[in-house]
Amino acid sequence: MPPPRRLIELVLVLAATLSTMVVFAVERANPDIMLFMLALVTGLLAEGEPFVRLLGYFVALMSALLKYYPITVLIIVFRERIVVFVLVVLIIMCSLGIFWAEYHVEIARGLPNIARGPYNSDLFAAKNLPFLLGEAAGNVAEPSSLAPLVGRAAACGLYAALVGACVAVCRRLLGFGELRSALASLTRFEGVFLVIGSAVIVGCFFAGQSIGYRGIFLLLVLPGLLGISRQPNRDVRQLGLGTSIVIVLLMWGECIRHALYSALENPSVSQILAGDLKILCWLIREFGWWWSVSVMLTVLIDFLRDSPILNTMRSLFDRLAVQAR
Repeated sequence: MPPPRRLIELVLVLAATLSTMVVFAVERANPDIMLFMLALVTGLLAEGEPFVRLLGYFVALMSALLKYYPITVLIIVFRERIVVFVLVVLIIMCSLGIFWAEYHVEIARGLPNIARGPYNSDLFAAKNLPFLLGEAAGNVAEPSSLAPLVGRAAACGLYAALVGACVAVCRRLLGFGELRSALASLTRFEGVFLVIGSAVIVGCFFAGQSIGYRGIFLLLVLPGLLGISRQPNRDVRQLGLGTSIVIVLLMWGECIRHALYSALENPSVSQILAGDLKILCWLIREFGWWWSVSVMLTVLIDFLRDSPILNTMRSLFDRLAVQAR
């Protein structure tokens, strides 16, 4: 991993490395640790010669066949030349087709075992905040027969509002020229790990609920954000450092939550105050996730915007539009 260069960076990297999420993954000896290492290898190989990069894509594909979500690591293929991009995508599609043909029964049998649970536990997902608030809205609806309908409508509306806010944040950040310059100035490994880590976390966040130890991939995001925090522009520095701090707090989230809950079990604390503090802690955590994901989504959009394949497609559409006129 790219090493920290300042004391504050060292403190944040150590705090993230020793966080609840990482310790949980190690204590469970979870396969996500192996997938994290494979993503790390992919990032290291992605900065080599063409054959070395192809080997890295093969490593990413193998990790995706082990546990589906690492397929997002292959976002780095978009920076290849068109011929290489098409070749790699064809190989990936053929491999996935063969895998599905061979194991579709086992895949269908395993889908119900994908993690899901309460929205206020250690699981992180885009659905946690709107769906739990939607359930609360449904519980107070009158008459009670309308509760499920009101709950679903409230959840969908809140989800749409949060996605809209996420898009608005991305547009605002993408319009900030100094941020684009900061991303372009990152070292090659800071940049590629930031993209890989962002792709995995954003993909998991919107795809469904993920158990906390999957947040180990946030370790890949930190070096890039800390690199942004070294930029001369004050706003860019604050964005990089502030988001890094939020991510470290998220990685310690379960420790903080259990410590708070234990403290609130004191008989001298009123039940009303305890309930309010628990709700506040949960809301802060969920908004922290949405902010962090918005920043990571901005990184991914900026990465794709400079992709050779997308630039070629954009030029083609522009020519077709001119001809149509």
